[in-house]
Amino acid sequence: MKHVLRLLVLVVIACAQTACSGHDGHDQHGDYTGKVQAVDAPTVADWYAEGRDFRILDVRTQQEFEEDGRAPQAELVTWSYRSRKAGVNEAFIETVPERFGTDETIVILCSLGMRATEAAYALQQQAGFTKVYVFPGGYEGHHMAGFPAGDGWRAAGLPME
Repeated sequence: MKHVLRLLVLVVIACAQTACSGHDGHDQHGDYTGKVQAVDAPTVADWYAEGRDFRILDVRTQQEFEEDGRAPQAELVTWSYRSRKAGVNEAFIETVPERFGTDETIVILCSLGMRATEAAYALQQQAGFTKVYVFPGGYEGHHMAGFPAGDGWRAAGLPME
């Protein structure tokens, strides 16, 4: 029984480490506290109600985008891939400026907010974007140090398709 319990603890630890590494298996994370802007649920709800001009960039995989739901009018440009050879989409920094203006207001979403945070930081640092916001917790919600934490888009009752 002790061996089974130890094995179970090791499996839980391994799963937690994978989840903390960005939900996509690559481990490029740093502490983004204060390095990216976040926008909360009440603000996004107000933006919808006011008809404010903003766009949503979804940085999940095509499969997640199609199967897990998304914010209305979200546009997909994958930041990183979940696979055995997970890695950042090398075309991301070239593709986003082709589809979004560097001065547009953009809310960036992924499942938990970590890939969105990395993508927002990259867009600010490498492509000159100034009004990119991460939604804390992404679609599903999380509370991990170093990333904007929150209960997520779904839990906030924000629109989904």
